Amino acid sequence: MYLDPFDHFVKRELRCPGYARYVDDLVLFADDKATLWQWKEAVIERLARLRLTIHRGAHPRPVEEGIPFLGFLVFPERRRLKRRKGLHYRRKLWSLWAAYCRGEIQLERVTASVQGWVNHARYGSTVGLRKAVLSERRGSRMVARKPLSF
Repeated sequence: MYLDPFDHFVKRELRCPGYARYVDDLVLFADDKATLWQWKEAVIERLARLRLTIHRGAHPRPVEEGIPFLGFLVFPERRRLKRRKGLHYRRKLWSLWAAYCRGEIQLERVTASVQGWVNHARYGSTVGLRKAVLSERRGSRMVARKPLSF
């Protein structure tokens, strides 16, 4: 609701033919860089009225380089999970697994975390990544009281 007026600004005033926003993540598409740079300045100005800013790394780029959106790099033919998202989850999973092995948390908490990450990651080209993260072994740390099944 807070950004609804902003959505109308982008569609009606900027007349952006390709616009997608989910919560605080947004992308605008145009056929030339000059238009995108103009829109960027207009967006910065409009968001300032709402006391919001855009990420300092946001800038026009060709779609062939990949567009960062919702934790993925979106290419015309595929979506890849951002590298740091995969690394972060791998660390989190091992932390959860260690806590489970120490008896600090229940297996259901580990399972819920894995299911949540898999449901997010599956929207990208991540079959190999998911297999690698979920089947990784780390020496004796993988010794479990109960097997994980997904």
